[in-house]
Amino acid sequence: MQKLKINLKKAFTLVEMMIALAIFSIVLFVGYTMLNRTFLSMERQRQSLDTLHEARSFLMNIERDIREMVEVVELDTIFSEYLFNERYALLHKITMLVPSRDGKTLRKVTYSYEGPEYHQDIGRAKIVYRQEDGGVKKALITKQMDYLKVWGTDGTIFRSREKTESESNYVAYLTKHYYNPSNPVSDGLRKLEDIKGIEVQLSMHELFDKDNKPVKQRKFITRIYPRILNAKYE
Repeated sequence: MQKLKINLKKAFTLVEMMIALAIFSIVLFVGYTMLNRTFLSMERQRQSLDTLHEARSFLMNIERDIREMVEVVELDTIFSEYLFNERYALLHKITMLVPSRDGKTLRKVTYSYEGPEYHQDIGRAKIVYRQEDGGVKKALITKQMDYLKVWGTDGTIFRSREKTESESNYVAYLTKHYYNPSNPVSDGLRKLEDIKGIEVQLSMHELFDKDNKPVKQRKFITRIYPRILNAKYE
């Protein structure tokens, strides 16, 4: 009888079991939450690195080609009467002549876009390719692009907008320097052969939420003056 009493004293009560289970559940939940946040953080970091990798690869290629460019032979983009229209300059295709590696001939280099109209994200892939004349079509941007804009300019180094200057006046100042086959300014840039510089604006999706919807974009802007056409700027 005495031995039975001792065993009863060592047994767990129902309350103690419930408390132990509650503590275990809390520890398990906290551990799962921390692990989930770690994986989420790693995924976001991977997405950010993918964005930077694709953007740098694209910009490295297009900047090199444009700096060596002799002439723009095709610029297929969206034109608008208003320079800051959000659809203005969305790229479809740009083809330029650059010197071959031996420096004796010229070769065509083409950048082209394939994807939804107006670069809108409707669940379809948006891809930017680079292709040398007669060569392989290589995809530089494959999955995280928001939009890509390319403008042709006359090589002018633009001034910044003045603090007291209206947007309309600043747009009027800029408009004649940007290529548009129907440029409304009398001495505006309307001929492809008069393009002396290229402005590129690339927007990439850097982060996505749990439903895979973009929540953060990173924008890259560069204005490039070809060495051959603009030796005075070097």
